Amino acid sequence: MKIDTQTLRAIEAHFHEVIRARAGHLVEEHSLAMPDLSALLDNREHKGWFGVPGMHGGFAYWFDDRSAQPTLVVESWCRVVDGSGQRHEVTVAGARLVDDGFV
Repeated sequence: MKIDTQTLRAIEAHFHEVIRARAGHLVEEHSLAMPDLSALLDNREHKGWFGVPGMHGGFAYWFDDRSAQPTLVVESWCRVVDGSGQRHEVTVAGARLVDDGFV
C-alpha cells in the first residue's frame, strides 16, 4: 500500500491517541516508544503488534486494503478481562470505535 508521508503521520498521531486513551499510564510508566507506522508499510505481512507491559495484552494493527481511503484497523484487549476488546478504525480524520467488548 502506498501512503504519502503527511497522511501516514496524521493516521499515526490518531493511532497514538487510541493507545494513550487505553493504556497511557502504562506507556508512561514503562517509557515505551510509540509504534512507527512506516515500519508497518515495509513489513511483508503488513501487520504490527504493540505489547504493553502490565496490560496483559496490547494492540494489533494493520492497514485495511479494502478501504477507499487509508484506514488503520486497531484491535486492543487485555487477556485477563473478558469483554475488554475494542476495535478502532483510524483515518486522517481521527479514530472511530467500531466494536467494543469482544474477546
